[in-house]
Amino acid sequence: MVLKQNTDTKIIYEAVYNLLEEANTNLPDCVYKNLSTKNYNGKENILKNAYLAQNTKRPLCQDTGQVVIFLEVGQDVIFSGKYIEDEINRAVSDCYKDKFYRKSMVEDAIFNRENRGDNTPAIIHTKIIKGDEINILLGIKGGGSENMTTLKMFNPTTEFEEIIAFAKECAINAGENACPPMCIGIGAGGCAETAALLAKKALFDGAVLDIEMPSTFETRILTAPTHIASLPVCINLSCHSLRHASAKISGGKIIYKSDIVKYKDVETKINAREIYTDDVESLNSLQNGEEILLSGVIFTARDAAHKRMAEIIEANEILPFDLANKIIFYAGPCPAKDGEIIGPVGPTTSKRMDKFAPLLYNKGIIATIGKGDRTIKGLNKLYFKAQGGIACVLQKCVKKCELVCFEDLGAEAVYRLEIEKMPLRAVWI
Repeated sequence: MVLKQNTDTKIIYEAVYNLLEEANTNLPDCVYKNLSTKNYNGKENILKNAYLAQNTKRPLCQDTGQVVIFLEVGQDVIFSGKYIEDEINRAVSDCYKDKFYRKSMVEDAIFNRENRGDNTPAIIHTKIIKGDEINILLGIKGGGSENMTTLKMFNPTTEFEEIIAFAKECAINAGENACPPMCIGIGAGGCAETAALLAKKALFDGAVLDIEMPSTFETRILTAPTHIASLPVCINLSCHSLRHASAKISGGKIIYKSDIVKYKDVETKINAREIYTDDVESLNSLQNGEEILLSGVIFTARDAAHKRMAEIIEANEILPFDLANKIIFYAGPCPAKDGEIIGPVGPTTSKRMDKFAPLLYNKGIIATIGKGDRTIKGLNKLYFKAQGGIACVLQKCVKKCELVCFEDLGAEAVYRLEIEKMPLRAVWI
């Protein structure tokens, strides 16, 4: 009889904690090589951002996302210590607090969207495998790309080319909302929830397809058996950061499967005129599509803050700050650590604020800053597009940060920022 050694679950805590830092601060080598050899819009900023994140140990993106874990446990493993999921969530909570990452998880999807304050719970998918080893595949999914997920139930006689056309359509519809160049994950088979799970895992561990897609650097796929009458297909997109890391636990030791390289600094130059936020005449003279460097005072406000401001306005109450001639930045930064003015910061998807935009423009704001296209048209108002996924680059543009209101909203509180030469593109909506 062979005596099996107990595996204390504290080793799961250690592995997850370290993988979280790796995934949040290091661009995978496969992405870095692709970006270095191909031409994409804004690629210099992406490479610069990767350099800054790695060298400052700060996150690639301010949206440090939902933690998704694929946990494979050998059936011969004998655990001791605390409950595995508790140890995983303790690692998430501790790492996100220790490293000053943004906490984005709310208590309940519908009835209580109060921020939980520690980014738990992680989304954990557990599978029992043969043997006595443990495999951990960890991914970080931001809201912008995750919200572009699409599921479709195809007919079983559908040709593969039709599925690729569907994936292409999803990528085009996502546009700048998913921070291109994207990675496309295709999951096919099982039932609806199986396809969604496969699509998520395909991003980090799928077979690479030799096809060209618009605004993407790679397309990956995972498939599974399915019913004779079914062909469920899900498309899950990742931003260019493709944040993931993995490790194996064997014989009581953690073996990290890193493909990290040392990044080089990149010089970024933008030939654009500098505009100041208090120069209303110059702001109103901007041409559609014109690139600028914006300096002056702006205010952050995203989903929850917009909802609260709208409620205050509709109740005929006084807002905590005057909106007249202000510029609103749709952003929720990471917490600042010692020595920082602000944590990594970047734009969130603008169209989520579109139902509030007419009200706030009518209250006097002169422009908004965000990511992606708008659904609203005909307002004849100024909107600035900011590049997504370059939070460390945009962090350097902020010279002063002060809390204004709604501190209880956590990452969605309103801040007054003084910025210098923030690269933006003007759009009239």
